[in-house]
Amino acid sequence: MKEVVRAKVLKLLDVGIIYPISDSKWVSAVHVVPKRIGITMEKNEHKELVQTRPAASWRVCTDYRKLNSDTRKDYFPMPFIDQMLERLAGHAYYCFLDGYSGYNQIAIAPKDQEKTTFTCPFGTFAYRRMPFGLCNAPATFQRCMLAIFSDMIERFIEVFMDDFSVFGSSFDNCLNHLSLGIEVDKEKIDIISNMATPTSVKGVRSFLGHAGFYRRFIKDFSKITHPLCNLLAKDVVFHFDKDCQRVNQLPHVIYYASRTLNDAQLNYSTTEKELLAIVFTLEKFRSYLVGSKVIVYSDHATLRFLLTKKDAKPRLIIWILLLQEFDLEIQDKKGSENVVADHLSRLVDENHGDGQILPLNESFLDEQLFVIQDKEPWFADFVNYLASGVIRDDLTFQERKKFFSMVKHYMWDEPYLFKYCPDQIIRRCVPESEQQSILTFSHALACGGHFSAKKTAFKVLQSGFFWPTLFKDAFDSCYKCDTCHKMGSISRRNEMPLNNILVVELFDVWGIDFMGPFPSSFGYIYILVAVDYVSKWVEATATRTNDHKVVLNFLKDMIFTRFGTPRAIISDGGSHFCNKPFEALMKKYNITHKVATPYHPQTSIQVEISNREIKNILMKTVSPTRKD
Repeated sequence: MKEVVRAKVLKLLDVGIIYPISDSKWVSAVHVVPKRIGITMEKNEHKELVQTRPAASWRVCTDYRKLNSDTRKDYFPMPFIDQMLERLAGHAYYCFLDGYSGYNQIAIAPKDQEKTTFTCPFGTFAYRRMPFGLCNAPATFQRCMLAIFSDMIERFIEVFMDDFSVFGSSFDNCLNHLSLGIEVDKEKIDIISNMATPTSVKGVRSFLGHAGFYRRFIKDFSKITHPLCNLLAKDVVFHFDKDCQRVNQLPHVIYYASRTLNDAQLNYSTTEKELLAIVFTLEKFRSYLVGSKVIVYSDHATLRFLLTKKDAKPRLIIWILLLQEFDLEIQDKKGSENVVADHLSRLVDENHGDGQILPLNESFLDEQLFVIQDKEPWFADFVNYLASGVIRDDLTFQERKKFFSMVKHYMWDEPYLFKYCPDQIIRRCVPESEQQSILTFSHALACGGHFSAKKTAFKVLQSGFFWPTLFKDAFDSCYKCDTCHKMGSISRRNEMPLNNILVVELFDVWGIDFMGPFPSSFGYIYILVAVDYVSKWVEATATRTNDHKVVLNFLKDMIFTRFGTPRAIISDGGSHFCNKPFEALMKKYNITHKVATPYHPQTSIQVEISNREIKNILMKTVSPTRKD
């Protein structure tokens, strides 16, 4: 592969397309990929032209994906291949030209040349001419070609990128087969058409062998030959009837078009889907159908009357307006007869041996068909009333009055029921079968974030969904969430009842803690703080160290002699509080020493509050010289 890259680099250097560069911020890698080579005609040893495929070669490509992601795109329109082929058809002479290094004929602005830098085993180079691989290269080249051949295009030349097709009708006996494409030899078709009707299983097998060679040119070949294949089965009486003859004169398909439905379109009613198919087809073949009579065969009888309906849905009205420019006629055709389209499966009554085809029952209106569930949704009464005007007979006077006061806030738009909410937002009513999945999506998945029940319910409302017990269901769902129990903090609502540490009097319980180290002021860098849990009285002193000797002297001089010996002292687990001399002092005066839980400052919250207040006072009153 290195030799391929070397040869390519030397070739581009010789013609001045690239040049060495060393200080570019844009560097892309090169790859060597197989080059696709078409079939050419060459003479064999008998001097006959035969199809040959040259030996495979290699193409050196530059990976400009990162550069393309940061490039502003040029949305220059490219020509449609179907329209080009249509304009090329019907001419006797064609000349196909391929531009030699077409992209390399366009110069790159000097300030942008460094952006095309690529690296390879032989150095780092940049392009002076436009390389292929840039996202805007096709649009730029097509724009140049249209500017050059603007007075010739569609008259006697077609240009697609670097491929040129020159055509004319003034030459005879030249390349007529190019306008026909790939097709079966007519002489071979005549041979099959003139074959005698098979009279035995061997004859049927011979006929299928001949016709099967061309099955790739025949759509639904297996369906067409199904009656003939049945004659080849074992222990079947040979009876060559009319079903084995292709004499039904059915229309032939010349073009197929299809597309998938998005999530919203999947929820359309049958009528809307049928009309959407017509709109899509007429838009796709608009250039062929405008000005011509268009006949649409469908087994959906409602479509004929929909075009003249004035009170249809806004979406249907828009589609009907789009169809006004076509001379459109919709004709009914049974699904069993409309074999050209993808028809519905026919229902067969198994009790009749002749396989009688039952017609589809179209007597029900779409608005009267509801999804059958084991349990009716909570809004079933609203839907029945809004869709068909039906109301339950077992409702009392008060229930009827409440029902009519509520139903005015709902709107039925098949297949969903919507509610006008007090915040002027229309939300879709959700049945019980979908509620849990929506709550899980809004709470536990990536977009949920395991927030509280109230936030989860608001997120459901923001997503456009509603049901009456939303907040209650959100609380139940969040309460059962294992992740929230393991990772989340306990709310006050679910906390265990708090008990007093001790039933004490003034100065019975003290909390002590060290603050600092602070910037030195006359050698003092720590503050030892003690606070009474009952009266909130604070004692503080500045210290030079924070060892146990300082703590013992502070307790004896500042606490015991002034306020008496306490019943308990609360501190953290620091070495200046948890040591043998300190424990000996506690034991001597019969004082209980309680150690706060690590990483849980709520245990000694009173001392922490005092520390915070002392820091705030010092920040506001201390001298900038720190010599107070």
